[in-house]
Amino acid sequence: MHVLGIDPGIASTGWGMIDGSTNRLTAVAYGTIRTQTDLPLEHRILRITEEVSSLIAAYTPDAMSIEDIFFLRNVSSAIPVAKVIGSLLHLTSLHEIAFACYTPLQIKLALTGMGKASKTQVEHMVAFILGLQRGKALNHASDALAAAVCHMHTCRGLGGILQQ
Repeated sequence: MHVLGIDPGIASTGWGMIDGSTNRLTAVAYGTIRTQTDLPLEHRILRITEEVSSLIAAYTPDAMSIEDIFFLRNVSSAIPVAKVIGSLLHLTSLHEIAFACYTPLQIKLALTGMGKASKTQVEHMVAFILGLQRGKALNHASDALAAAVCHMHTCRGLGGILQQ
């Protein structure tokens, strides 16, 4: 099973492709999609969607796993991210790819066993699980890989019923 993880953002969207066809999860590729702050919102969302569409064409994932929105104070900053997620959900429907959304708490629990794990702890576990050198994946890409690992662990824990 191949899972494309996404850490959505309007300025920077992390992505990470993992392979779980063996007993060991491996990172296939990862990176960050950046948009220009001076562009209108719809152009930024279109750029992210086109880039993810290219990733789907290149890597043919079986599923896409997205880190859900988390906000405490500023609801208005979450709205553009929600629009990115909506656009990506539409994209998975067009490509007939299974889609899952996980909260930061669920991702932290799946990777570290602790819902209040620090960002550094999650990054270390991503590196350990995927056999990456520490610091190799950038911030947003590491979060995307974590979302993909969370989905893979969830699928395996449920006997693969989340696979399409």
